[in-house]
Amino acid sequence: MKAKFEEFNDGIVDIYNVNDEDKLEKAKSGLRFGNKNIGVTRHYAARAADTRVDRVIHILQQQDVKPHQVAVIAGEQYDIDKTDHLKNTLPPVTKLSLIKFEKHREREFA
Repeated sequence: MKAKFEEFNDGIVDIYNVNDEDKLEKAKSGLRFGNKNIGVTRHYAARAADTRVDRVIHILQQQDVKPHQVAVIAGEQYDIDKTDHLKNTLPPVTKLSLIKFEKHREREFA
């Protein structure tokens, strides 16, 4: 089976760690991403777990990006709920399931 070629034309994402003072420290910056559709299975699985998925994106594979880091896209903060490292695409990608932080939960930058 021929691998699907992935594009990264939808924007730039920065990845942050949360430090001991509950502030954001930049881990990776300037990663290009592509938007993905939230599939029916993923949508209902999130509902069954009493959570939601607000956005799904893919980036060039980054094995060190982990759940519960913070993704910032155009000033909006998202919790990385799930990471999937896919090798069956060209190039290999990391798919991120994102949950948007409510305004009162957003963190300050260090």
